[in-house]
Amino acid sequence: MLSESTEGYDRGAKFALYRKLASLREYVLVAQDEPHVEQFIRQEGGRWLLWETDDLEDVVRLPSIRAELSVAEIYERVAFPAPTG
Repeated sequence: MLSESTEGYDRGAKFALYRKLASLREYVLVAQDEPHVEQFIRQEGGRWLLWETDDLEDVVRLPSIRAELSVAEIYERVAFPAPTG
């Protein structure tokens, strides 16, 4: 779950360290202030593929642990602030 205070670190230095772990297959970032999920998936040769969604109907697939989680489930108990303007 991304927060304002840790988002830069989670996207930058933390992910750089995690990418060095050969066993890491997916890295998932979840926004806390809006429905938005980013999933980085390690490809053959060590490249990373980004999959992202804002759609509550989408499903995040985590093949490394044989799991699936709908975006709606991720945000099930989250109340988003009302849009301004």
